[in-house]
Amino acid sequence: MSRRRTNPSPKPSTPANRPSNRPSNQPANPPAEPVSGPVGRPARTPVTLIAAAVVVGLEALGAVVAGGWLTVEAIITRPRGMGIAASAGVFVLAAGVGLGFLAWGLLRGRRWSRGPVVAIQLLMLPLGYELLSGSTTVVGVGMLVAAILTLVLVLAPPSTMVFRE
Repeated sequence: MSRRRTNPSPKPSTPANRPSNRPSNQPANPPAEPVSGPVGRPARTPVTLIAAAVVVGLEALGAVVAGGWLTVEAIITRPRGMGIAASAGVFVLAAGVGLGFLAWGLLRGRRWSRGPVVAIQLLMLPLGYELLSGSTTVVGVGMLVAAILTLVLVLAPPSTMVFRE
């Protein structure tokens, strides 16, 4: 059973009809102050963290492409150790998906993303160094540059301020 209102609601007062308590020298709309997020985090993600997320995203894309290629190649060529070859491709593919998730975390300023990103970049340094010889020189240089650049960007003071409590 619904109740019906018998008294009409009063009309809201308009700004022109309300008395003003502000001094005449203050503007009607004061400038907005920067809004901070939870636990004093800045409302906007710093450029250093956005750049780090982009680099990690590119690493993720490279790993997904390489993992997909390794998996498809293992299926097509049917090597003697097909299980090992296919599982290596799936592992690299999964690592790429994980890196993509970490890039998303960096972009959003999530605290949980920083540690794994730093650990992965530290692991990429010796791996990139090993790939500098032979036909994999370009891949090794790319890994080293990406790892060093990501470490510098994630550990930069503006990025560090986002992760502090």
